[in-house]
Amino acid sequence: MSKLATKHFNIWKWAFFVLLAAIVVSGVVVVHKAAAPAPAPEVSRPATVSNTSLTVVLNRKQVNALSANYLNKFLKGQQVKYHFMVGEKYATLVGDTKFMGVKVRFAINFIPQMTKQGNILLKAKGLSVGQLNIPLRFVMGYIAKNYNIPKWVSINAKKKTVLLDLNRYSKHRSLKYSAKEINMADGRFRFLITVPTDN
Repeated sequence: MSKLATKHFNIWKWAFFVLLAAIVVSGVVVVHKAAAPAPAPEVSRPATVSNTSLTVVLNRKQVNALSANYLNKFLKGQQVKYHFMVGEKYATLVGDTKFMGVKVRFAINFIPQMTKQGNILLKAKGLSVGQLNIPLRFVMGYIAKNYNIPKWVSINAKKKTVLLDLNRYSKHRSLKYSAKEINMADGRFRFLITVPTDN
């Protein structure tokens, strides 16, 4: 065999051994990694009330649908019914009352305002009872005494206000609600919904 042929043979022989060594080393590395214990995952801190929140934006139609659904369930089986709806300018409570023995239909218009606590305060702006001249305080007092009102709703006939206490509504529920924007003109209502922690 010539020197040139021997040289080529040696090159291929060394190339073969280098390739074989690389395969063996790679196999050992793979087996070692496969047998090694998995690295412990990074443990994130439990979500708290401050970072487990989402914002929900509702339009006028959606707010009215939620109101109707809630009142239908709340007043189920009750003789006295009433409705609450949001219009372009006012939030309106519609129901019935008795004045001098006569049953009359009324509608109270409210201007909704957001409180610093994230609740909603309804300030009475006007009362409609057809041709009768009934004091607004009388009607609101009648509602407070005779209507089945949710515990988280407070009526102050003297101040002519209704407080929708979302903090109280959320107290024993799995989610907490707070108002963040009330835009009657644009029909935009933004709420913050928070998942409370057990701590």
